[in-house]
Amino acid sequence: MRLSELTYITQNIIDKGTFNVTSPEMMDEARRYNMAMVTNAAEKRRVDVITGIWFIVHLPLPLAWVCFMLATQTLADMGFYAAGDFGRIMTYAAIAAVFLGLVAYYGLFGYYIIFRFQRDPKLVMLCSLPVLLAVFPLGFLIVAVNVIMAWWYTKTDEKLSHEAGYPAFVRLNVTTVESDAHSVLDLTYDSIKERTRHRRSEGDEFL
Repeated sequence: MRLSELTYITQNIIDKGTFNVTSPEMMDEARRYNMAMVTNAAEKRRVDVITGIWFIVHLPLPLAWVCFMLATQTLADMGFYAAGDFGRIMTYAAIAAVFLGLVAYYGLFGYYIIFRFQRDPKLVMLCSLPVLLAVFPLGFLIVAVNVIMAWWYTKTDEKLSHEAGYPAFVRLNVTTVESDAHSVLDLTYDSIKERTRHRRSEGDEFL
């Protein structure tokens, strides 16, 4: 529901969070607006939670893969060393590249994506590339999923940014000050008309 589609609810009313209903049409618009806020808030919360969980939960994967790879490579190196095949032993340069990629990935991804809460797909890809030095071929999968998550987040956020009430999507507190109704459930056209006739000193009938 875009702001241009609303007749009675303005941006000022949305900012205040309170909407005084004085006609059945206003009540209907308030009901539709609040229902849209519930839907939009749920969609925004869902994409926030899912992307946030992935960006945090996947972080131990590269480290676990490196530990597994080093343990496997160490056992293989022992066999190559005993056989005198030193050309296949993992070099210190290769080990340094692995840990350099791991540190760079955690540093960049942790600062920009988690701490700064950046979700631009291009930035996410750049921050994810160092993981390719640390874990191969698992790194390609991590980079791909990171970019897909960032793309999904930005696409959803862009769609919701055109909706009224963005980004909080807080429901309006509906009041019935100029109505005989004790609550919005009792609001009718006759009760509003009668209440307005008695409240206005000039005696003009409502509508």
